[in-house]
Formats: sequence, C-alpha cells, structure tokens
Amino acid sequence: MSAHPEPSAKDKKIIISNNTIGSKLTCAIDRRAINNKSEVEFHHIKPLTMEDRFDPSNFVAVCKKHHKEMGELSLTEYNSNKEMEKFFKDGGLKKLNDVLKLKLQENNFAKHLKTEINNSSNEIRIIPDEKNGMSSFPLFICPATGFLYFYIVLPVEYIHNDEELQPRPLEIDRLWNLYRHLLVNSQLTPSVCRLTGNKIFLFDGQHKAAAQIWAGRKEIECKVYVEPNIRLLKETNLVAHDRLRQMPFFTSVLINKWASIFAEEWKKYMAQKGQKSEAGFTTFLINNGRKKHSAINMIESNIYDSIIEDKKNSIIKYVEEFSSSNRKPLTTNRLKQTIFKKFIAVPPLDMDIEESDRLRELERKNVVRLLNLVTRYTLTGKWDPDKNDENHKISERIYLSGSFKAWAGILKDVIAAILELFDENERKEIFLREISEEKWENIESCIALMFERRIWQDDSQENYNMLRLSNENQVRKYLSRRSISVNDMLGLSGLDADNFVD
Repeated sequence: MSAHPEPSAKDKKIIISNNTIGSKLTCAIDRRAINNKSEVEFHHIKPLTMEDRFDPSNFVAVCKKHHKEMGELSLTEYNSNKEMEKFFKDGGLKKLNDVLKLKLQENNFAKHLKTEINNSSNEIRIIPDEKNGMSSFPLFICPATGFLYFYIVLPVEYIHNDEELQPRPLEIDRLWNLYRHLLVNSQLTPSVCRLTGNKIFLFDGQHKAAAQIWAGRKEIECKVYVEPNIRLLKETNLVAHDRLRQMPFFTSVLINKWASIFAEEWKKYMAQKGQKSEAGFTTFLINNGRKKHSAINMIESNIYDSIIEDKKNSIIKYVEEFSSSNRKPLTTNRLKQTIFKKFIAVPPLDMDIEESDRLRELERKNVVRLLNLVTRYTLTGKWDPDKNDENHKISERIYLSGSFKAWAGILKDVIAAILELFDENERKEIFLREISEEKWENIESCIALMFERRIWQDDSQENYNMLRLSNENQVRKYLSRRSISVNDMLGLSGLDADNFVD
C-alpha cells in the first residue's frame, strides 16, 4: 500500500492516548513534545499491505516535520534506514558477521554446533543445546559432485560468514531493498552454506541472510553441504560470479580468489621435478585440465594481488572496493584495464623461475612507485567530493574514462623513452628491470608536467565530453592537441625527444 489510511476521530484519540507521556503528547521519532494540535499527524509502525485492516495499535503520533520526512516508509523502515546508514558510515567494509554482531550482540553469534552422521539411516543429527531442540535431518547426495547436504531452518546465532568462499562486502542499496522486501514477503530460496568441523559457514545469499536478520528473523532457511571439497566449491563459486554471474564479484575479489587458487596449484607444481618457470606452470595447469586463460588468470591475479596488498601503495585509499564510500575515482577493474594492463608484462614468462621472480619483484615495486607518484600529483589533497572545489573537479577530469586510459598510454610511452626502450618487445616488459634514481626523477618530472597542463582546468562542456570518450586513440589525439604528448612531456622536462615520435 503506497499510503496509509487516515485514522478516524475515534482512532486518533486512541493513538494520541498511546503516545502521551504524563500530560504531553510526544513525537514517536525524537520523543519531543508536540505542543500545537495542528502539528500532530499519524503514521504506521509496520509496513501495510492491501489486505491489512486498520489497527490503531499499528499507528503512532508524529510531528508534521517527521511525517513529511518519513514519506511512504513505515516507522520501522524509517528507523532501520537511519540505523543502516550509520552502520555503513561507521568505517570499513561491512559483511554478514558485522550485521550478526550488531543485531545479536558480541557474545551471542557465530556459535558452534555439535553434529553426528548416522550412515545407516542416512541422516545428520544436530545435538540440541538448552535453547534449541534441533534434531535429525535427512541427507541428500548431489548427483554432480557427490557432496552430502541437508536442509535446515537454522537459528541465526549459528551462522558464520564464509570469508574463504564469500569475501564480498555488503552493499547498502542491495541490503536495503532486500530488507524492505523481506519485511512483508517470504524467503523463496534457501541460503547456501557448508558444515566444516562444528561451524556452519554461509557462502551464497549473504545479502539475503543479512536482510532477514536486519528485519528481525530469528531463523533462516539453509541448504548445508557437509564437509565439502573446499577447492571445488571455491572454483564453482568463482565461475558462478564470473562468467555465470547474477551479481558479480568486485574485480579485487576475483583477483584475490584467483591468487589464492594460484597458491594451492603452485605448491603442487613446485613439488614436481625439473626446471620451473611461469610458462612451465601454465603447461602444468593445462595438462591438469585447466583452460589456458584460467592458467594465465591465476598468474596475473597473483601479480595484481601483490601490488594491491602492498601497504606502501597509497592509491588504494582512492579505490572504491577498499573504502566505506563509493565516491571514489577508481575501481580495481579500472586500475587493471589501465595501469596494470600497460605496465605489467603479460604472463607467462619463459625463463627460470628464480630470474622471473627477481624481475617480477622489480616490476611490482616499480608499479607501486608509479602509482604513488600518480596519486601525489592527481589525488592527494585534491580529491574531495564533499568540498567539490576546483582541485576536486580537476581530479575528476583526470580520471574520466577516456582521459585515464589516454594519459596512462602516453605515460607508458614517456617512461619507455626515458628508459631508452625502443624495441617493441622491450616495451612490453617495461618495468621488468631496475630503474635508477636519476630515471625516476625524470619520470616524476614528466608526471608533474602532465598534470599541470591547462586542459585539466578547462571546465567547458566540450572538454568534458572529449575526456569521457571511450575511444582511447581519439582522446589521446585530443590530449596531444592540448599539449599532452610524449614529445611535449620530454621536451618540457629538458629530455631528448629526438629518438621518439608520437
């Protein structure tokens, strides 16, 4: 129902009586006295449906200001909305365990279960505690994997967020919409969990479970796999949120998950006899049933992950996935498609692993140093959506989709020229080398000049439209006309640009 019915005069008296403390009628929102009768209005506590009959016990008195502010939200939804906003603003990424901790209190969540499997009757027995009388549940077998599983209506205090299989944070909009839906509707499909040891980990349906807990549900319908193969579940979950996704993982999560699978497979590979290399590892994976793109994904993700997790990497605070705010200029995917794509040598390297490891570590440090320089000249002390001043608007223009790709490409060519890399194969491995401090000073000088150009201060609509074009070559030509080209940067820095042609 989009709007609540107007209470009758008789019902209004009942509502006013229920909301009067001493001799004062108070607003249900802030408990302040409503002294003027013309300011008294009425609002429903729980969401209404078309079938609901009017019930004065589901209504409260509110002041005119708060009644307008609440709109079509019930009092329950209004209060939850305020609480949810505070929850997400209170620092860091939020996950299911954070909701459980908030709603169930510190020592009353993530409890353990005692279980026994009866093979003769093909059942699993949940040994009851003083509060819950859960008993036996039939076991089923997955025809594809042979995994055992059962269905249970599980008290929420026994749920653990599955950090290994479900590393995504909660999203406020998705949680809010599901919360409102589940206040008045049933859960149609169960959440999916795994029983490992004496804990039940929820790995599919995190938002749905969190929404139900927020809505006050004490139990959640679950499908629970019994001691499944974690590696197989991890890969199934990864594919489901990559190529078969309904709601995709953040790129950062995909990178992290591929990197964790890489670590497992790498141990097996290193246990083999013979010389080792990235190319050899790729062949090893393909021979064990992997697709080539999955094998390369693993190596790339391990490289990306080492850069993202470097504590010296200052750009991370401006990446959406690593902030409680979504008002950030970058995502991991944008970094992947620009800086990582242009400055990280595509695997696999066909050289002895000791040498490739040495070069990859140089590459990692070089990328982090480059990102820190870019951060210093484009974001630090500039990016501030709340101020939205001229410095912030300059930073916004620098990170528009077209301009970001274009200047990253120009920067790669500038650095290649500074490092005197004119062979195409050498340029593909631009950071697989040690770079002298003198060269880094030249690189920094060019970066400073690039982001001092007047184009970034141009607030015209034409400039904005050109910088957001998806065609990188077209934006690059536009930047060149506005004095941002390889020769411009090298020439203005006092470097020899004769050997390089844009």
